[in-house]
Amino acid sequence: MMRLINYFIQNKSLNYVLLVFILFLGINAYYNIPKELFPEIALDKVSIRGAYAGASADNLDKMAVRDIEDELGNIQGIDKIETVIKSGTFSIVLSLNDGADKTDALNKAKDAIARSRQYLPSDMTEPTAEILTHNRPLIRLSLSSEEMNKGQLIETAKEVKSKISRNPYVSEIQIYGDSDQEVSVQINEDAIRAYGLDPAAIINAISKTSYIYPIGDIKQSGNYIFLSTVNGKENKEEWESTLIKIGEIQVRLGDVANVDITYPQNTTLSTFNGRTNVTLVLSKGPEGNAMHISQELQEYAKEKLSKEFPGVYFDFYQDSSKPVKDRLNTVIGNLMFGLTLVFLSMTLLINVRIASVVAMGIPISFAIGIMFLYFMGYSINIVSLLGGLIVIGIVVDDAIVVSENIQRHINEGMERKEAVYQGLKEMVLPVTLATLTTVAAFLPLFMLTGEIKNFIILIPVTVIMILLGSLVESFFFLPLHAEELLKKQKNFINWEPLQEKYEALLHLVIRFKYMFLFTFVVVIPILTILTIKMLNFQFFPGFDGNYLYVTGKSNVDTSIEKTEKIAKELEQYVLSQKETYAIKS
Repeated sequence: MMRLINYFIQNKSLNYVLLVFILFLGINAYYNIPKELFPEIALDKVSIRGAYAGASADNLDKMAVRDIEDELGNIQGIDKIETVIKSGTFSIVLSLNDGADKTDALNKAKDAIARSRQYLPSDMTEPTAEILTHNRPLIRLSLSSEEMNKGQLIETAKEVKSKISRNPYVSEIQIYGDSDQEVSVQINEDAIRAYGLDPAAIINAISKTSYIYPIGDIKQSGNYIFLSTVNGKENKEEWESTLIKIGEIQVRLGDVANVDITYPQNTTLSTFNGRTNVTLVLSKGPEGNAMHISQELQEYAKEKLSKEFPGVYFDFYQDSSKPVKDRLNTVIGNLMFGLTLVFLSMTLLINVRIASVVAMGIPISFAIGIMFLYFMGYSINIVSLLGGLIVIGIVVDDAIVVSENIQRHINEGMERKEAVYQGLKEMVLPVTLATLTTVAAFLPLFMLTGEIKNFIILIPVTVIMILLGSLVESFFFLPLHAEELLKKQKNFINWEPLQEKYEALLHLVIRFKYMFLFTFVVVIPILTILTIKMLNFQFFPGFDGNYLYVTGKSNVDTSIEKTEKIAKELEQYVLSQKETYAIKS
């Protein structure tokens, strides 16, 4: 080890080149590493999704889901199977046993889907399987308009979704507040009598189309027929020109009925700042900087979308990149503040030269740590930032011990190069052991199991990488700075009086050794245990929120329209109090 260290001490040019190279890699890693609020977590689950446009939940269960579930039930290592079927779509989640191989389970799930393909409808797209991950929303985009009706707004939202989906860093876009297109067909009794047709025969003719192709759900209410459809005609005129056959007679649907296209809101109504809206929830993938992506999306909406859709308001809210930026600024601010405090305290307690040598090691240690995080595929998030905050006060310990020992040899009259070598040689073993004991304290976190392991593991990874970076800096780069900067110099403060008092305290401890031994072995552990029992456990502390939520509950028989009316009254009151409020209800 000392041969390698001495080689770097003797070859200053190589040492400087390596130092600049590491700083360059660290800065490059910092700008390119993904930045997000929470780390992406791969769960011990496999997700299977499929769709058959227009098929009802019952039909989809009979035609596809049951056969797939039967094949999946034969896979070893599955704890439970959860299935959710909606009109036109279904999802199956396989929860794996502890220790099960996720990749192997995924491959077996794909094989099971392939085996069940023969039982599925021929025109149905084959379901897809993937390892389930937590997709955390990046930002929400509200589309509202004072000119468009709900149907036009929904169609606009779909177009906007298609455009934003081209962004390579946006992994998923969900539309909230939309609904399936519903075609209202009101039978014209006068026209039916003029054609001599039976109303029941007309209803039957329209209903039969669902057996030819799953156009959607058909409901009848009085003289109305409602078709909630995905694969139907695109506009009212095409529906009116549709030919239906009643017996031997073919007529246009528009000749015997009044057709209207609507977007019913039976379960959810939403508004933004008092305007009816549709919301796009945008999620980012594992790659990309959340702050840059959020800024790009807002600029794209302002420069492109607002011009292409002039009657639409594009409002962004619940931007998760803002907490990332705030916490990143907090860490950087704490780092700079810690750097300043270390420099000032070292200047006052020892001397300004040692303070300079120690202070230069902090950014180098963090550069090495960030570089490791980047190349290991991790990101900067609230968990890794927590690890960085923990290690800020620890990272300078190695540099302080090594530089102070070198200074001691210089003050004793030893030549600087020899003092650097000798001082470092004496500290290699104790500094390495001290760092390894700190690393060992975080190793048990790697033994956690379950989903929490994927979340917590970034703390020990961050701490260990930065501590190892501190060790590398203290052994290879600090000697270079020490040889250049340190010289024979007295401490700013005379420590001899304090050292004499400390020596007297040690004599007192030795004199009453059994009493002090009893105190540290028995009394302090007992007090520690009692203190821990009195403390409340909270896995994560609460954070101040940026949003105020107002919720209400009405009677079960209250209609959704009446509930919306109450919500709008609250909106108007809040908006009248402060113009900067953005209300989403």
